Amino acid sequence: MCLLIQTLKGSWKCPDLLVALACGLSAAFFLLLLAGLSVYLLWRKRQTQRLYQGLIPTTPTIPQCTTPVLQTSQSSSYGSGNVPFIVPPRFKTAPHLREEKAGRQDAEEWEHHPDLHTQRGSLSVGSWFPLGSLRPDLYQLPEEPSEWSLPNGSAVRLWFALRYQEEKEQLVVSVLRAANLPARCQGNIALVKLQLLPSDERRHRQAKARRKGRHPQFNDSFVFQVSNSCVDQCSLHMSLYTVEQKKHHLLGQILIPLRHCELQETAGKVQWRDLDNECDQPLSKNGDIQVSLNYNLSLDRLTVVVLRARGLRCSSDAGVCVQVSLKIHTQVVRNKWTTVAKGNNPSFNERLTFRLLPTQLDTACLTLQLQQPVTDEPVSLGVVVIGPFMYARGRELDHWNDMVSKPQELVRQWHALGTVTTVNSMDQV
Repeated sequence: MCLLIQTLKGSWKCPDLLVALACGLSAAFFLLLLAGLSVYLLWRKRQTQRLYQGLIPTTPTIPQCTTPVLQTSQSSSYGSGNVPFIVPPRFKTAPHLREEKAGRQDAEEWEHHPDLHTQRGSLSVGSWFPLGSLRPDLYQLPEEPSEWSLPNGSAVRLWFALRYQEEKEQLVVSVLRAANLPARCQGNIALVKLQLLPSDERRHRQAKARRKGRHPQFNDSFVFQVSNSCVDQCSLHMSLYTVEQKKHHLLGQILIPLRHCELQETAGKVQWRDLDNECDQPLSKNGDIQVSLNYNLSLDRLTVVVLRARGLRCSSDAGVCVQVSLKIHTQVVRNKWTTVAKGNNPSFNERLTFRLLPTQLDTACLTLQLQQPVTDEPVSLGVVVIGPFMYARGRELDHWNDMVSKPQELVRQWHALGTVTTVNSMDQV
């Protein structure tokens, strides 16, 4: 004690020693406080564990008012033992019992009213779907609608949907799927090329199938800009191809005339058409030409769509065009020409319109002549006359009658080209 007093007396003379002594006392006090706090926390933790062990029994008891416990076992794929699975009980008070009673009443009403299956509720007690119930209708696959049925025979069918948005002046075309492709095309990629005639005839859009097979699916949508005043003058042309070793093989095509009123009625609805396949038709001597006809009785308008030609007897580099003439009795009323296309199988895809009164349907005809404008005087490669019984026979007469009897369709047909002398003799008859 005397030594400590002497040391303190000496520290007044040495300030550094006093600072060191203060720091040491502070550190010792902090360590003692930390040790005491740790001992208190350990004691508190052990008291809590003893309390929980006394409250929770080793074997759970199930109240009588609850539903029975379901015990199931599942075999593990990694071992041979069974792993028990226990659904925990639900401890219900008086409000929960009232909710359960309401849930039973709702379930009884659900069974007596099957139409409520179309509604959707939450999986909670007291709602349309009580806890633990299943909706079988959610696990049933919908039946295949009639519009998805496969065509008869060897016809190839294409499903699509059309929607016209007047405020944006846009035509939305959705290519959905195709069916009944030939067996030889099962391993090939399917493509659908779309063209809007005549405004978009120089370029096309293309939809590629998402998988191969005889029933490919596309599920692609395309937008065409069409003004409200030009919708009735346009047609949608779709062609189905298969790709084999980078070569495109045409399977068929369809041409759909656009009508503003029909687009409003069938907006977004699934439609289907069987493709026009000309592979089975033999080529004629002078070649063939494919034409689509439509007559609008309310507008007094005759529409002629010159699609393409094949088997022409000319050089592949020579350009050809089609002269379309409307004749009433023996007088030519109007002549129109398509643009020049090259090749032995040229593609035109041009739409020409003529004004024709309903009273003139029995006295009018169309003359389509393929010409090669190599000189000032065009060279005729073939001609065909389509009209009523006064002017035509056979396929040409049937095409004209189909056009008159089907005003809502754009009737398509292949026609064999004849010589000019044969056509003149037919006119005389």
